[in-house]
Amino acid sequence: MSIAYSPFNESLWKDPWPTYKQMRASDPVYYIEEFDAWALSRFEDIWQVSMEKTRFTATQGTSPEALLLDPTTPPKTFLFMDPPQHRKHRNLIGDRYTPAAVATLEDEIRETTRQALQPHLRQGSLNVNALVSSVALQTIANYIGLEFDEITYIRQMIDEYYTREPGHKGTTDSGVRAFEHASAFIHQIIAKYRARPAAQGSHIHAWMQSAIDDAQMTDDEIFFSIFALVITGSDTLPLTVAATLYYLSLEDSNMRAVRADNTLIPNAFAEAARIDQPTNILGRVLSEDVEMHGKKMKQGQPVLFLYASANRDEREFEDPEQFQLYRKSRRSLSFGAGQHFCLGQHLARLEGRVILEELFTQLGDFEVQRDQSERIFGEFLQGFCYLPVTFNPLP
Repeated sequence: MSIAYSPFNESLWKDPWPTYKQMRASDPVYYIEEFDAWALSRFEDIWQVSMEKTRFTATQGTSPEALLLDPTTPPKTFLFMDPPQHRKHRNLIGDRYTPAAVATLEDEIRETTRQALQPHLRQGSLNVNALVSSVALQTIANYIGLEFDEITYIRQMIDEYYTREPGHKGTTDSGVRAFEHASAFIHQIIAKYRARPAAQGSHIHAWMQSAIDDAQMTDDEIFFSIFALVITGSDTLPLTVAATLYYLSLEDSNMRAVRADNTLIPNAFAEAARIDQPTNILGRVLSEDVEMHGKKMKQGQPVLFLYASANRDEREFEDPEQFQLYRKSRRSLSFGAGQHFCLGQHLARLEGRVILEELFTQLGDFEVQRDQSERIFGEFLQGFCYLPVTFNPLP
């Protein structure tokens, strides 16, 4: 059977796994004729390409929409830079995301989680995604230097920006308008802090007070940096925490094991991120000709990294279609790899662990209502966007 793959093929979004498996087996460097682009589906190939520093560039975008639909030059943020500029810009805020720095936030994140849980305890039900989103937004708002109401509005605009309509490739007209609203709103915030400096230690303060190669960051550069970090800081965590609970609930023995031993939570979180990775596709553009598996890829062509496929590669993982609570993976692509590995991976792991610990502690023997769950699908993000749990209300 021939393979017909495109990241915008909506018929594949709900169940891409048979196609991904076929691509890994017979066409791991797949040519997408419609876009004159390539898609890599195997773990080892994506891992090795992620380590590249010269032949694959991020300067022309990394999302499928940017690479395949939008010919404009992407904004100047470290997400879309190559060495040495990538490291210089990333280092402006990088010290806040080291394991040691992140570890100091555990008590703060736990208290934020408990406060977010409080209104739900007497109701006997809650939406996991909404709860986690609230905690994640509060945390990243503190990092960036935003007020909670400010980041909540930005998040609403981002949700509209990523809403997809059947039959339409990429951002909708309403999504474009949402982006414009977010841009105007964030530029107002930047103007406020130009007049009155942001709190020391915040990202906004670092971006405004630092210079790279004797050049200050412009308002547009700061806007795109804020926009990008709100996305990365609050998109994937709710999806992954929800996936963790969903997959644990499929086997009573797994749920019982985690209830009895919360030290298994990091394992469960990592396995959920592997089997149901929210950021399912990113990519680069070839800066020179490259040959892989007998395929000759040309300079200037986009190359998609199918992370969701790679994380179910039977060459890397035993029984990859199974959620295994005790799996010990040698490597992971759940947070990317190489120079562009996720800056906030240590923060995400801490937030995920603390939130899940509090859910198991505060809610008792809760039930995951899988039949009421909902998923989002798209060329960039996918996963459980609504996952209700029920429990005995507290008096």
